[in-house]
Order: sequence, then structure tokens, then C-alpha cells
Amino acid sequence: MFSVQTYTSILKALITKKSPYYVQFYIIGKCNLMCRQCNIVETNSRIEAMPIEQIRETAKNLRKVGAGIVLLTGGEPFMRHDLPEIVEAFTREKLNVRLQTAGTKFATEEKLRACYEAGARDINVSVDSLDHNTFDYINAVPGSSQNAINTIELISNVFRKKSAILSFGTVLSRFNYREIPAILEFAKRIGWQVSLVPVHIASSEKPKGFRSYDGLFKFGDQHFGNLEELKSQLIQLKRQKAPLFDSEWFLESSISFLKGNGPTWRKDGVCDSPNLYFAVRPNGDFTTCCDYTLKNPPKLYSPDFVEKYKKGEITLRQDVQDIVRNCSGCHYGSYPEVTLSVRDPKAFVERSFMVLSSGAGKLSSAPVQSDFLGEIEKIKKDFPQVYPKEQWIDTDIKDVLSTWRDVESRREIIKRDLEKRKQQGRVRGEGEDVLISSEKKV
Repeated sequence: MFSVQTYTSILKALITKKSPYYVQFYIIGKCNLMCRQCNIVETNSRIEAMPIEQIRETAKNLRKVGAGIVLLTGGEPFMRHDLPEIVEAFTREKLNVRLQTAGTKFATEEKLRACYEAGARDINVSVDSLDHNTFDYINAVPGSSQNAINTIELISNVFRKKSAILSFGTVLSRFNYREIPAILEFAKRIGWQVSLVPVHIASSEKPKGFRSYDGLFKFGDQHFGNLEELKSQLIQLKRQKAPLFDSEWFLESSISFLKGNGPTWRKDGVCDSPNLYFAVRPNGDFTTCCDYTLKNPPKLYSPDFVEKYKKGEITLRQDVQDIVRNCSGCHYGSYPEVTLSVRDPKAFVERSFMVLSSGAGKLSSAPVQSDFLGEIEKIKKDFPQVYPKEQWIDTDIKDVLSTWRDVESRREIIKRDLEKRKQQGRVRGEGEDVLISSEKKV
């Protein structure tokens, strides 16, 4: 599955705790969705993305500093026409590429196949509900759920090798917490895996990176009992070989985070950025993670980046240390699992076994013939306690989903959402144009 470069990086991380074997690269700030649990418009949407020439230099520098796995994310990475070339830039340097997508119309079969041929073997698609109305409301674009499922079916046909890792990225929130076992069942039936991320909520007064402002997604005290039940259920399902990518410690820490007690995955309350991982913004700026930006960031494509990083000039900079030591903590999927894989032997064994026996390896080499949308409807019938969702979702969420279901009301919601974003200074013209045009087709 992994290259020698990646295995070497992971081994060094295990021994020294100072090998950046996981790098998040936000290759584009634009996205044609306006997901309500995401705040990309506040961070990267107005930043000019690097051309392929600078990305190739970035790939070379990442190899030289000892990176192993590079997550290509956004925005929506498949909005870049040169995405296959970007993949090749990293695989040429013997780095393993992980792709992340919302499963939009930009993830065409042609582009998926080109990325696969360029060396991509790991891809994650956002799936936050098996209920199409809920899915579309979360993404704020009608029809986006069907696009995502169609993309998953395409990927299942293109990425059909035993070494491929195919996974859902599922944000755990008030909108879907009872659906998680059903989503796991869907993943199991089609040979995929599930990676959970607890929802992150901030306030407009204290914005923080990609965190949403939408309080509807946030759990209250009345939900804590349900969260504990879910945690126990997920751990039991995982021990029964359910395709859940997350370690047990990660699940424990996620519930703690959702209950407002903070994450438990960090060593002594401090994360391992930038020693085990760091992030790259679309313009090449180095930063600790998606939540923060630096005042005078070094550029990843700069000729002197490698020397500065190896000498500790970057990792020891005051602004980097201030962020890492004073951050209240996050629970985005990648960073916690990297830390746990390096610092917790059980989590390392769990993750290693999961990678070596990835869900995609269970697929045959023949093209997928099943109707994935039809499979979802079958699963809903197997979970009568979950579907229809009106039997358990809270009244405030039930009201917004009911309003969203009506076409005329939905148009008004979108208009209000756009106006509110403009008032908050969260504007991105291209994303708005795509959203409006999508709505007009409904």
C-alpha cells in the first residue's frame, strides 16, 4: 500500500516523534457547495491557488523534509482541472496521496481514472446522511446527495484494487448521530469504510478556521446520554469488524469533545503539529492546521524551506508554538489519528490492520453492477428505529428539514443564507453562482 518513503517516514515518527509523515494540502479554496458545518469561505476561498510548477517544488520539498502521506483537499479538489497532474507531482516523489471530495459533479469518471492512473489509491467522500433531504440541507445544494452517491459508485468502479482505501468522511452532529450504524452498514455492503469527525462549532465573534457558526449542529446536555450510548455501540460494532476507520481512543475522545470537555487524544494537552503533521494553504503558505494562519508564513515551494524546517527555524518559531500550546483543541480526523497511531500501541495496531485489510480489498475485480441508491433504500428498511428520521430528531431540526423539503421555501432559505454570509463578510462569488444555478434546475 505505502511507498518506501512513507514507511520510512512513519518509522521515524514512531521512534523520534518528529517526522511530519502526514501533510494536509488545501490545493484550492473554492467549492461549489456551501456545507453548513464548514467555514471554508472564511479561510481559503479568496486565496489564489498555486500553479502546478510551484506544486511540483512543494512536492520535492515535502519529500526532503521526510513527509509520507499528503492529503489533497480544499475546497473541492476536483474543481482543479490539473488535479491528475497534482497527484502525479507527489507520487513521482514517492509520496502517498489521499484525495478528499464532496462527491460533486466535478469528480467525473475521466478525472477519477486519470487520478488513479497517476497513482492515487486512497480517496474519501463526504457522506453525512442516508436521508437525501438531510444530506442536501447540510450541503445547502439540492441534488448534492445524489451526486455524492453517484460519485461513490464511479469510484467503486475505478479504484478497484486490493491496495485501495475507499472511505466516507462523516461529520457527527445532531442531524445524523442515530444514523451512524446505518451509514456503517452501507459502507460494509459496498466495500468501503467510515471515518467519523465530530462537528466543530465556533462563533462569528471568535472564528476559527473551518469551524461552522451554525448552532443547530451542536449537541446539548440533553444529548449526552445518547452520545455515550452511541460510543458504546460504535466500539462494539468495531470489535465485530464493522468498517469503522477510527480507533477506540479516537471514539472516546470524540465524545468528550462533543460534550464540551475537550479532546483527550493530545499528549499533555498539546498537539504534535508541526512535528508529526502540518498544513499547506492554497498559495503555499505553511501553517499548523486548518484552524490557524501564521503572520509571516514560509512558503512550501521556497528553496530555503527544507533547510529552515530541518534546522527547527519553522517548528520553533514563536507564532507556531503559541498556536500549538494555547489552542483549546480540535478533533478533525487526521491529526488525532496520526498522534494516536504514533503514541498509542493499540491504536497503531488497529490502524495498521485496517490499512492492510482495507474495505476496497474485499471488492471483486469486476465492475460494480449494484444500484447504490437502491441499496440505501434497502438499508433504511433494515433500520426502522432510525428511518423516517422524524421519529427521533429534535423539533428545531425537524422544522428546518421540513421547510427545506418544499421547493419554494428552499429557494427562500438559500437567499437568506447567501445574504447572511454577505453580512458576515463570508463571500465567494464562484461558489454562490454554482449554488444558485443548481437550485434553478430543481
